[in-house]
Amino acid sequence: MEIEDHIRVVIENSKYAGEYGTDDLISKMKASGRSGLAVSSDKDKQFLLIFVDGQPEGAALMASEGNLFGDKAIYLCKEDSKFKVYVCDHRYAESVAAGCRIYDKGHLHGSQLDDIPTIGGAKITRGALKLIILENNQPKQGVRVSIRKGRQMLLSELTGKEGNVTFKLVNGIYDCIVVDRNQKIHKFKIEFNDPRVETIIEIGGGMNE
Repeated sequence: MEIEDHIRVVIENSKYAGEYGTDDLISKMKASGRSGLAVSSDKDKQFLLIFVDGQPEGAALMASEGNLFGDKAIYLCKEDSKFKVYVCDHRYAESVAAGCRIYDKGHLHGSQLDDIPTIGGAKITRGALKLIILENNQPKQGVRVSIRKGRQMLLSELTGKEGNVTFKLVNGIYDCIVVDRNQKIHKFKIEFNDPRVETIIEIGGGMNE
């Protein structure tokens, strides 16, 4: 059975237990020690967190451009997501988590929004960050580029014909995550301190997953 079908079967045989934001969800599941699946739907994609005995052990992102599992899915989880929770037997939750295991749980603990720096102690400045994604010196169209701060997903866009995306940000240091059409993840650090910055990113470098 494919993991997508497995998830569907488990949800159909689980008990609905309410809707929670990300932080409330994690704290309440941990306190209760329950097992189950949490589902967040957003347009053409679904994000799932799988809890085993109160701990987030698995994750999956189901999207029209492809599915991601485990740590790769966690990197693209939005901070402000709302999850519908379906509790189930420990064994069923564990069986789903086995196919989409989370190993890097740091992205699920504690927001780092307050870590956004200011310049010279002055007020936060804003600007535009243009990223051009290349592979073998050729623009890459249709790859997803996401900007994170700590574990919070700030912005996410697909590149156009010229391989570029533009984000409006405050000054600071961010994680840039590029997911190519083969679902391979490339991670980079971006420092943004000027009103307008244009940066070329050659995928195949950086910290690839």
